[in-house]
Formats: sequence, C-alpha cells, structure tokens
Amino acid sequence: MRYQEKIYVQNNNSALRNRNNVNINMSSDICVFNAPLFNVSGATKIDCTGSTTGGTYVISTATTIPLSFDFTGNTNSFLTTNATFKYEIYRYLDSISSFDKTPVYKSGKIEYSTFSGTNSTIQDIPVNDISMDGEYLIKGYYDFTICTDFINRLGKNIDTLFYKSGNEYGLYDGNTDYYFKAIKQPDKPEFYLNGSNNLPSNTLQQQIVIPKEPQLQHDAEGNLLPPKPYRTFTINGYSGNFVVTLNGLVLTPSDDYTFSGTVVTLNDDILPDDLITVLYTSNGEGNSLVTDNIFVDAPTISGSTANEDKNKYYYNTDYDKFEIFCNVQPVDISSVIVMINGVTLANSVDFYQSTSNKKRLILEGDLVLGDVITIAYFPQAAVINGIVSKNPLVSFSIATPPEKTNGFFTLEISDTVLFTNMIFTATTDYSIGITSYGIQFSVSGTVGTELYYRVKNEKNYITFCGNSISAATYSDIIPITIQTNSINSY
Repeated sequence: MRYQEKIYVQNNNSALRNRNNVNINMSSDICVFNAPLFNVSGATKIDCTGSTTGGTYVISTATTIPLSFDFTGNTNSFLTTNATFKYEIYRYLDSISSFDKTPVYKSGKIEYSTFSGTNSTIQDIPVNDISMDGEYLIKGYYDFTICTDFINRLGKNIDTLFYKSGNEYGLYDGNTDYYFKAIKQPDKPEFYLNGSNNLPSNTLQQQIVIPKEPQLQHDAEGNLLPPKPYRTFTINGYSGNFVVTLNGLVLTPSDDYTFSGTVVTLNDDILPDDLITVLYTSNGEGNSLVTDNIFVDAPTISGSTANEDKNKYYYNTDYDKFEIFCNVQPVDISSVIVMINGVTLANSVDFYQSTSNKKRLILEGDLVLGDVITIAYFPQAAVINGIVSKNPLVSFSIATPPEKTNGFFTLEISDTVLFTNMIFTATTDYSIGITSYGIQFSVSGTVGTELYYRVKNEKNYITFCGNSISAATYSDIIPITIQTNSINSY
C-alpha cells in the first residue's frame, strides 16, 4: 500500500499550493505500508471449481467458532508503523448473490503486543452474532501511523477499512480474504401427545387380585395330587405397561413375573392371604402408562453433569447426587412414581426432576449394588409400548422453525434397537416457519411383536458454489409392542 503526501510549493509564498509556478522546487514524501500477511486456520479460500470442504462448522452446543489468524510475513510493519489489526465478517445474501457490505461481526483493535510472541491470535466468534445458517467472508484491516515525515509529525493514521473492496461476490479479494460456512445442527425431534391422545381423567385403573385356595386335584387313578399353587392371573384390558405389587411391594418384570398378552405368571408361589394389585391404563396410545426398570448390577459410573452417556444410573460429582434416567421424557413430573426395591419414594422429596434434562431424576438418597428401580409415568410420546391401533400417528416438534425447505424428517421403524433392519420409513418435508409435524405409519404383526421407532431430522444446506452440507439429529428411541391381534382385521 502506497501513500503520498500532497505537493506543496517550496518557497515563501504560502498562498500558492499545488499550482504551476516558474522556478520553484517541489517535493513529496512517499510512504509504502507493507501490510502483514496472514492465513486463517479454520477458514479457506473460495473455490467453486471443486468441493470447498474446509472451513465448515456444524454447531450443536458450541457458543463460539474459533478462528486462528496466523501472520506469516511483513510482521515488522506492526513495529515500524505502530499498526493494529482488526477484522470484520460479512454474510452472503442469496437475494443479491454477493456478500452484504454491512458486517455481521466486528472485532475490536488487536494490539500486536498481544500476539507478537507467536505471531498468531485465536479469535472466538460468537455464533449468536452471525445469524446461522450461512456463508461468511473474513476481511482483515490495519490502522497505522502514516510513515511520511510531514504527516507523521501531525500524528495522522490510515485505516485500511476506508478502502474496503473486492472484485468477486461483491466483496471478496482472493489474495487477502478468507471464507467459512456455519450451520446449526438440526434440532432434536421431541415427541408430544397429539390431539386425539390427550390424557383424560380416570384413565389410571387398579385391579385387585385375591389368590384362590389351592384346588385339590386327583390323577386318573383317583390319587390325590399336591395342590397346584396360585401363580397366574389375567389383567382386565390394559394399554402400555402396568405395575404389579404384592402386599404393597412392587414386583419386577422377569425377576418376579412374566407376561404374555393379558396373562401374568408369577415366578414364585403366593399364599391365599397375599394381596396383589395391578396399576394400568386402558385408553390406548397417548394414555399408556410406562414403566422403566433399572437394575443396579454394576458399580455406579461417576462424572460431571451430562456425561452419563447411555447409563441409566449415574453419580454426579458436580453436585454429589445420584441420578436415574427415564427412557423417554415424562409428560408431567407430578405423575412420576419412583420405586426402589419395591418401596415407593416421595415425589419432590426423595427425588425431583432436572431442569436441564427432563429425563433425569435426581435422588436425595444413595444407590447401592443390587438395587432394583422402577419408574412409572405417562410419557411425552403419544405412541409407546402397547399398540392397539393399526395406523398410529407419531407427533413431534422442533425448537426452531425452518427458514428454508432444505430438510426433511424421516420416521424409521425397526425390529432391532440398533436399527440394523429397517421395516418401515416415511418422510415429511420442512415447512417454513412450522415447528410441529406428524407422520402416520401402518403396524403389522401379532401380539407380543416388539418394534422400535425414531425420527431423524436431516438438513441439507446448499452453498452458493452448489455444494451440499448435510447434518442429522435423531430423536429418542421409542419401544412399541403390539398388544392386540385386532390390528390385523380386514
């Protein structure tokens, strides 16, 4: 960059400036500013002849984008001209097919003394400031003292921002500028109760089972046989899961009983004066009671908040609390029942719901090896566990409405929890400004068939070069079990 002082008449006639005048001497100082050269790690140059893969960010929970400005040449200019560095970021606008000249982000002045040791400075760009999704141009500028003798004595500076320019995409200079892309990770689909599956009153049923006296039986020759113990009973039409108690203590599936359809078989004999109660719901999907069973069969994993991974019980070292996790989000914490080793805990006293993760329940007491935990609740998902309808509707929502029709949702049904075998898929496209969606699917199979479903939110951002950036987020995995053969009616 070259800067030149104005030419002044070099005689005593101060009234003459820059005019033709016979027999006078004129001179002018020239100042050359060699702008420091830099690369930007985390960004790239624009090249639409191929796939520009560098400088791509898919933001989930991060609040900033780190960009490293690495100065590679002419750094002595910082010292000789007392220069400071700054930069601005500009967003590409489809409406004008170029970068907007109004920046979405401006840095402050960066003194060379703050990065002279390494000639590198890392800048964290707040993601909230740049309005994702988008493509962004980085332009660097310098503010330096003019190096001509006369103007230097006046203490005047030059700000290269005044000469902002570019010959591509309205503002881009391939010699000095850099470029990056940033899109927001698609929102996680959250299930909710659809209009026909709201929780009506009196859906929770209780059935009391009083064991019968053992019946005397004889063999074919008339010999008396040992009494047949009482172990089997039938539930009077339930939907979803159920809770079985014996004399007030909660029993655990598999360990204490098995069931097929509506028939429950206890693993051990019971006595005539024992009392069995069953809690269940009977109004179909959306009103189904869910029970999660957690077995503390290994030492409790511990760590900081939100690092439980897939563990269903966890010790939070940040707060010194034991935590347990529901398989899906409860619709109402006040209706959640937690039982440990058959004993019911007091809601909001012995346990309470996390504010940051609705599936996390925080315990006031301890967990020990061998504990058996049962969590009973109404789920946020409308379609879960017992399926009694041939064509259930899965309703879900996302937090942020789409701004473009550049994505879609896919409902996936599998007979394995790992989704290695897909037996049904259906999609619905993004709708601009809409957060709630629904996909219906057809169920087939016999009583006891276990299936799983999830929803994938997939976004495809197309850059101005025509390249695609794809990202996907999955919902929770929801188990379902066919509960009646009537869904196969014709």
